[in-house]
Amino acid sequence: MLLAELVENVALLVALATIYQIIASRTRNHGLAQPIIVGVLFGVVSILGMMTPIEFEEGLFFDGRSIILSIAGLFGGPLVAVISAIFASIYRAWLGGVGAVVGILVIIASAAIGAGFHYVKQKSDGRLTILQFFGMGFFVHVVMLAIMMLLPKGMGYRVVSELGPVIILLYPLVTMLVSLLFQDYEDQEAGRHKLHKLAYYDSLTGLPNRQYLMERLRDGLLDPAREHCRLLMLINLDRFKMLNDARGHVVGDQLLRALTERLKPLVQDGDVLARMSADEFAVLLKTPLEYLKEANVWGRQTSDKFHLSIKQPFELGEDEISISSSIGITSFPLGRDDTPSHILRRADTAMHSAKQNGGNQSVVFELDMASSAEHKYRIERELRKAIPAEELVLYLQSQVDASGKVVGAEALVRWQHPQRGLVPPLTFIPIAEESDLITELGNWTMTAACRILAREEIFSQPIRLSVNISPRHFHDPGFVSSIKHVLAMTGADPTHLTLEVTEGLLIRNINDVIAKMTQLASLGIHFSLDDFGTGYSSLSYLKRLPIHEIKIDKSFVQDAPDDADDAALVESILAVAQHMQLDVVAEGVETREQADFLNARAKVIHQGYFFHKPEPSESWIRKNYGLERDETTGQ
Repeated sequence: MLLAELVENVALLVALATIYQIIASRTRNHGLAQPIIVGVLFGVVSILGMMTPIEFEEGLFFDGRSIILSIAGLFGGPLVAVISAIFASIYRAWLGGVGAVVGILVIIASAAIGAGFHYVKQKSDGRLTILQFFGMGFFVHVVMLAIMMLLPKGMGYRVVSELGPVIILLYPLVTMLVSLLFQDYEDQEAGRHKLHKLAYYDSLTGLPNRQYLMERLRDGLLDPAREHCRLLMLINLDRFKMLNDARGHVVGDQLLRALTERLKPLVQDGDVLARMSADEFAVLLKTPLEYLKEANVWGRQTSDKFHLSIKQPFELGEDEISISSSIGITSFPLGRDDTPSHILRRADTAMHSAKQNGGNQSVVFELDMASSAEHKYRIERELRKAIPAEELVLYLQSQVDASGKVVGAEALVRWQHPQRGLVPPLTFIPIAEESDLITELGNWTMTAACRILAREEIFSQPIRLSVNISPRHFHDPGFVSSIKHVLAMTGADPTHLTLEVTEGLLIRNINDVIAKMTQLASLGIHFSLDDFGTGYSSLSYLKRLPIHEIKIDKSFVQDAPDDADDAALVESILAVAQHMQLDVVAEGVETREQADFLNARAKVIHQGYFFHKPEPSESWIRKNYGLERDETTGQ
């Protein structure tokens, strides 16, 4: 009889395990509601088990409540144990009989022991072994038999002698098997949870990730109250890559974690702080009712708080690090067709506008930014196709000595668009500078210039061709090898080649810059420091670098004859060049007065519209050397 009752209770427990899985998964994020519902569930199952008991004597019942309640405490914790015990105790009291008090004590003891093992389970990383489950079941039922000894008139002795062996052998075994069933469910849930976390949370900061934010944006657009404006702020740290290069990724990661802890208190309940990428964070905000018509104003006020918090120095070990950020802000929804991708793109456009304006500021998205971003995207996409499609054209602008004799030229790239005609360099060069295209453009220009130097009519001429090199191109790991490859492929004389670099190149990894320049200078290549006087370099760099020439920026040249300050600057630059035995090229020479001013003070090479405008390379060669070239044969 006892075995049959036990089988019925086991069936109840198996059903309970299935129901528990459903309820626990549905109420996982419901806070206090979950343990209350689960506690009631265990209590109801205990009552169901007591509805078909084995009556040992009148008023003395046996069922599987001890197993049910111990498992309630083990997997549900103290609150679930208390709630289920209350339900079971009330029903047992209602049944009455000589064993009512003892039955209630068994209920309380079973639930309490299960709750005690709950803490053992927590300290064991949420898992118990088979022997531990069996041990809990054994302990529960030894205690139950001990409580039975409180029955009057020797009934306890009879229960222990007649049912004790069966209870001690079977009940712990059933407790163990059902506990394993529940633990298997928890393992599955835990697996679904390390998967959920990997999919939706950032491993470094613990913040929600890009995927999570996109889903919340989607939820916001589906909200019935979608007319309530919301804001997305995109925060990008200024010059974070420089910090990583200077201090290493370990310090960079420490900064990101410290920044996360600093930003969390600025986000209200219901809002989202997410990490989008390496140094980019996003904040999804609900607009307060009083700002519904002025959401962008509130967005700027909120972004000011973030700026202020971010700018406070970070103490990381012995380092004190100060950073700033560029923040892009957009409100949504903008119409019925708004999408998460559109929202993120608007915030990204505004953020990049803030960064291009110098950083450390916020920019609210405006509609004309979208057309500007679309224009840049179209130019970049078409330029990426233009290089292999041979739409680029090499122009040359002559450089002359004081007598007007051509001594060299600067190589300039132009884009002959099949539909829009000749595209001005200011339209596409800045866009190429923002991407890897500037390296491709640099390689194309270098190759085209070297091919000219290798031509029969040019090879023996005492001229030099100058090619501009962007910092991004120069810092490419394969820069030196690519120059060597072009020289070998074209057969150009490296002693006729000048590479123009800007002072901005010198602010990053100066030792690497010196090493690369030294390697190329050993081949005979000359280096010219372009836009001298407008950048960041100090004169000490000139002593360390293999610089052969400096170019005076046209902003100084053009006002030098009439402006005393510019005249003094030009004279100082000429004095430095003479002292260091450097050649000087003055760019932007557009009048006779400018040329005379320079010639009166030093030996200067002139480049500017007063002497020559840029022109296609073939025209330049024909004009200066009087030679024709068959375009089909290259001879």
